[in-house]
Amino acid sequence: MSIQVLVSGGNGRLARALSAVGGPRVQALSRAELDITDSLALKTVLARLRPDAVINAAAVSNVDASESAMDHAQAVNARAPGQMAQACAEMGASFIHVSTDYVFGEAINRPWRENDPVSPINNYGRLKAEAERNVLAVGEGVCIARVAWLFGDGRDFITHLLRAPGDVAKVACDQIGSPTPIFALARRLLRLAEHMKAGDGIPRILHLAGSPAVSRADWVAAAFQALQKAGRRTPRIERVPMAYFASAAPRPRYSALDCSLAAELFGEELDWRTTMAQPETFAAAFDR
Repeated sequence: MSIQVLVSGGNGRLARALSAVGGPRVQALSRAELDITDSLALKTVLARLRPDAVINAAAVSNVDASESAMDHAQAVNARAPGQMAQACAEMGASFIHVSTDYVFGEAINRPWRENDPVSPINNYGRLKAEAERNVLAVGEGVCIARVAWLFGDGRDFITHLLRAPGDVAKVACDQIGSPTPIFALARRLLRLAEHMKAGDGIPRILHLAGSPAVSRADWVAAAFQALQKAGRRTPRIERVPMAYFASAAPRPRYSALDCSLAAELFGEELDWRTTMAQPETFAAAFDR
């Protein structure tokens, strides 16, 4: 099925990935072209483009900035998604809102499931949880897609470590999450939009992150090993506790997502190790 998809946050990493894998059926609009906090502008754009589906990839993604620039973060991360969902419902377009593993934060010893109560421990997570409630309140035709630790586009945490000065990369050994290959995620989001357009039964919340759960240090180690196989030089990893890093916002120690519902829907998990198993392809991302 070929559908037309409108993506907000067009200059962001996920929107760029959606454009790359989706081709002409994807129209990604930057903030200058579509300010999602302006409900009238949003309705005007929707009326003009008439997309089959809208994927909201716009967000204030800086976790620490959400602690200080609360008004802007509230408008973008919490209020606007609900307004977008309502506007899409009025014109008959499906709406997918991209959310985060950071809606969870309480201690747990297993990956978080879609029906687990949210438990954010920072403002970023609280605002994203509020957005989820606002979107779900609209009713049918919406889906919350939770993602985490996006990588593989040369603009990720791995890249940050590679470009940092020095020969040692300090990485948290006690933070557990779900690394998500960004281009595989983009393809899955577009397939999700197709399922929704076809009227297939789709969970209202869906975890689309990578599997299996892993510590940030072990994930980085796997990435560095793949890069080394491709002939790239990488820093030496020094494993440190999360407490080593001073940040304005606390981070959850365990935010891994149970993605079995998505695996059932799409036929397989998004195994982040598959990306690492192709060293040359993975290394090419850092040339972008």
